[in-house]
Amino acid sequence: MLLQVLRHPFTYLFIDPWARIDARDRSPRAGKVSARTATVVTSLTAALMLVLLRFVVMDQTFQAQVAQGTIDTAYAISEPLGALIDPYHRLLLSLSWVAGSVTCYFIIPALVARFWLGLSLADCYLTPNDYWKHLPFYALLFLPVGLAVLAVAHTPNFQAHYPFYDHATGWPDRIAWELGYALQFFGLEFFFRGFMLRGVVAEMGSMGVMVMMIPYAMIHFGKPLPECLGSILSGLVLGTLAMNTKSIWGGVTIHVAVAWLMDGAALWLKAQ
Repeated sequence: MLLQVLRHPFTYLFIDPWARIDARDRSPRAGKVSARTATVVTSLTAALMLVLLRFVVMDQTFQAQVAQGTIDTAYAISEPLGALIDPYHRLLLSLSWVAGSVTCYFIIPALVARFWLGLSLADCYLTPNDYWKHLPFYALLFLPVGLAVLAVAHTPNFQAHYPFYDHATGWPDRIAWELGYALQFFGLEFFFRGFMLRGVVAEMGSMGVMVMMIPYAMIHFGKPLPECLGSILSGLVLGTLAMNTKSIWGGVTIHVAVAWLMDGAALWLKAQ
């Protein structure tokens, strides 16, 4: 398999999988609705979720209200509980973004898929189909990205953006953040590589990857230029792999590994 990738990367990564997807998954219906209706519902839901993310979840006032509300609720339940979490106000600010992201990326789209489109979570590529079989290939994909991260980790632009949560007071809130960070990437992969692709595949086939790639690149605006450009290629590769294998878990693994490497490299260099 690795020899095929090295000899004919574009054919192996895109042309052959796209042909398999189109032959297997194009159909007049998607779940309990027509292919056209599924595409319309999926596209509108995706657009609304991205707007909600931008103007509500990423709003600092909203995050502050959620964080303070959590602390106030904890105090109302128990004074010791409130005193325990009060010092982690900055962590709660960041976790409010995680909670909002998971809501928009996973919870609402999953409900739309289940009750409007008639698709189960398994239908939306949430099963680990042959995960261990494909893991060496995902490791091969991770290798150049990981090396690129290490190469640019010392640059001022990189260190200005990472670690994403730069207010840890110790290991407890650092670990809590990194777990929440990973959960956010699970939601992101479900949204772009599960919900969006499964919702349009019956109508658009493999070309749904091209449509998904555009908003995926756009959510990287504001990140360092190499990361933004890399999101175009990663969107195409991870989208094609998810549709071909009917599983998002390889993409989740790569995304979390890259995110943790970025944070780890930034923390290590800042500690020097």
